[in-house]
Amino acid sequence: MLANQPYNQEKRQGPDILVKWVRIARFFAWIMLGIFLVITDTAKPQTLTFWDRFLDVKIRGFWDQNLLFIAFIVAVILFIFSFVSILINAMRLKRKTDRLCISLLITLIISSIGILFYLTIAFS
Repeated sequence: MLANQPYNQEKRQGPDILVKWVRIARFFAWIMLGIFLVITDTAKPQTLTFWDRFLDVKIRGFWDQNLLFIAFIVAVILFIFSFVSILINAMRLKRKTDRLCISLLITLIISSIGILFYLTIAFS
């Protein structure tokens, strides 16, 4: 009777705290990425439109350094948050159904590109 039962029975009943953390981290990482992209888009130089020329409106032709610094801070926080969440996810890869979260990898890559972008603009 005992020989028919599999040796490695799954003893866990549901998602533990680490799995829940990864689920919540994906959501917050994408929100922080959206905030980063909105701030970066606001900081970029304005483009001259027809109405700007017609009404003779002065536009900003340079990067807003204050907003760009805020975007840099958000990118650093996002990088650290994504990196820690990937480490937590990697610690949890024990079941056959456990997978590495691609969302966190994408936010990690985009935030590192944002950090490098800021450093190239700040020091040029």
